[in-house]
Amino acid sequence: MTVGHALQSLRLRLVLGLALASCLLWGGVGLWRTLSLGDELNAMLDERLVASARMVAAIVHQFDPGDVDVAAREAKLQNLIARDGVACEVSVVRSEVGILPIARTGGTPEYASQGAAGFGQITKGGKAWRVYVMEEDGLRVATADRLDQRAELVRSAWLALIWPFALGLAVIVLLTWWITTRTLKPLAQLQSELEQRAPRDNTPVAAGAQVQELAPVVHSLNQLLARMEAAIAHERRWSADAAHELRTPLTAIKTHVQVAQLALAAGSPATGQALAQASLGITQLQQTMEQLLQLARVESAHANASASTQGQSITQALQQARQQSLERARAEGWPGTAIEVQSTPADAAAWAQVRIALPPALLTSALSNLLDNALRHQQGSAPIEARLALQADGRLSIAIRDHGPGLTPEECQIATQRFWRKNASGNGSGLGLTLVQRIAESAGGQLTLAPAAPGLRATLEFPLGN
Repeated sequence: MTVGHALQSLRLRLVLGLALASCLLWGGVGLWRTLSLGDELNAMLDERLVASARMVAAIVHQFDPGDVDVAAREAKLQNLIARDGVACEVSVVRSEVGILPIARTGGTPEYASQGAAGFGQITKGGKAWRVYVMEEDGLRVATADRLDQRAELVRSAWLALIWPFALGLAVIVLLTWWITTRTLKPLAQLQSELEQRAPRDNTPVAAGAQVQELAPVVHSLNQLLARMEAAIAHERRWSADAAHELRTPLTAIKTHVQVAQLALAAGSPATGQALAQASLGITQLQQTMEQLLQLARVESAHANASASTQGQSITQALQQARQQSLERARAEGWPGTAIEVQSTPADAAAWAQVRIALPPALLTSALSNLLDNALRHQQGSAPIEARLALQADGRLSIAIRDHGPGLTPEECQIATQRFWRKNASGNGSGLGLTLVQRIAESAGGQLTLAPAAPGLRATLEFPLGN
């Protein structure tokens, strides 16, 4: 199977969409937390420096001021300030010597306590330090953190956030793929059922009918299958009926031509009569073919929605159909010779805004077929009546009545079937009334046949357009 464009995967689009939504949501949250993480960690570490400085100052103030063993006091002080694990330097303020360091933890930058009180930053030995200096009662305590260690701590915290996020995203994608696959399983079942269906199988599709989202699609698909089956059956009947009806005039033409050939060979005067009968058969065959083609065009496509007949064009269509039918009646020698047309209301201005959703050509064709049928079966000297009227219910009616043998109510019900004729040996193709009915239905109208005692009344009714 070749396709003009690459196939799009609904499952892939759904998975990628959910994954993208998850990335945007949790990525935004993670970015927000990451951006604030460094500030929060630095603030926490600064608080630790302050707390450590205060703790060391409180401990130093508890020392016995009478203790003259300076070495022992410094050793004891160094052990105490090293317990917290923070780099720390303790100094005393002596006016005569300035600031004198008395204890320092290992790794603490020298003279860290000599800076201004509060937070600051110094560089010792190529390393940058964050320093907090507290001065209280002649005692200065400096606590410090290396900035590179702080940065490493922030990076570790970021990695601790990123890896769970990436792992969670991968799990979300996999779960979404699995859930989507199971959710779209009815579509796969529907595809499998359609692939395994036989070409002539018109039974309703069952897969997906119980799924709320697929039920409308399955219902529409079943309706399409039903319409296709009806259309195929319709075409089969049409082809069979057309073949049966065309066989008769073709056989007659062949017979008359053979008779003419034999008469011509024998020098018989029956040659002209045989050729005339053959010509009549050809005319009948031509009329049947024309009606078949016109009926096929009406049934295979809807009339153009923008095409309509309005105002005087309606009465002109009736007059044109009247003229055509009378010409055919004189040419064919039909009994009917007169058609009386009457419009209600008679005022032409009242028809100016009247419109029906039917092209003038189809309206003329429908009226011409009804008038042909009436002229062909007319009896007596009374004219055929054609009545054009606006009904009170907002419909246009065109009634044509002849004074022929007419039809029974039962025959009126089946007269619009294809190729039906009251007299199977009579002239006509049996397609005229069928064509009229299809033309009426294409405009939302209807054809009604009723006995007129004597004769037949055929009424076309159309809804008026806006």
